[in-house]
Amino acid sequence: MTRTDARAAMIDAAERLVAERGLAALTLRDVQTEAGQANKSAAQYHFGSREGLLAAVVESRMRPAGERRRELLDTIDLDPNPPTMRALVEALVLPLAEQTIYREGTLYARFLVQSIFDPAMSSTIRDHMQAESFREVQRRIVAASSLPAEIAELRAATLTVLAVVTFATWEGRVDSRERAHVIVADLIESCLGALSAPAAQI
Repeated sequence: MTRTDARAAMIDAAERLVAERGLAALTLRDVQTEAGQANKSAAQYHFGSREGLLAAVVESRMRPAGERRRELLDTIDLDPNPPTMRALVEALVLPLAEQTIYREGTLYARFLVQSIFDPAMSSTIRDHMQAESFREVQRRIVAASSLPAEIAELRAATLTVLAVVTFATWEGRVDSRERAHVIVADLIESCLGALSAPAAQI
C-alpha cells in the first residue's frame, strides 16, 4: 500500500468509525487497525494528531463539494437572466448530496452529524462548511430573498443543517439512484418552501 493509499484508507476508516461509534470513541489506534495499518505511528505520521485526522476527513469531502458548487455558480453566472432561487438552492444542496447519498457506501453525512454538534469539532466543521463557494451561495440566497435580511440569513444557515440531517437519515438506506433523486428533489422543494414562508410576527 502506497503512502497515498494508506492516508486515504485511514480517512475512510475515521469517517466510518465516527459515523458508527460517535466522535468521542475515535482513537488513532482504532483508525490504524480499521485501515489495516501495521505501523503504529502511521496516523501520527500522516495527520499529526486526532484533530488533524478529523480535519482531513472533512477536507477530503468538502473540497470536491466546494469545487462542484463553484461549477454550479459559474453556470448560473453564464445565464443572462437573474438567478432563480431554485438554482441557488440546488447549488447549495447538490454538491453535498453528491458526497453523501449519491456515493455508494457513504457514511459522510452521518460523520457530519456526529461532528457538527460536538464542541471540539464545531470550529473545524464551520471553517470547512464556510468555504468561499459556500459563503457565496448563502449570500446570493439572502440577496434573492424577499424576507428581511436577518431572517433570510437565518433561513439560509438552517438549510445547511436540514440538508446534512436529511442525508444522514437516508444514507445507507437508499437502494437506487432513482430513490436518491426523489430524496434530493424533495429536500430542494422543502428548502424553497422554507425560504418562501413569511417571517414570524413577534
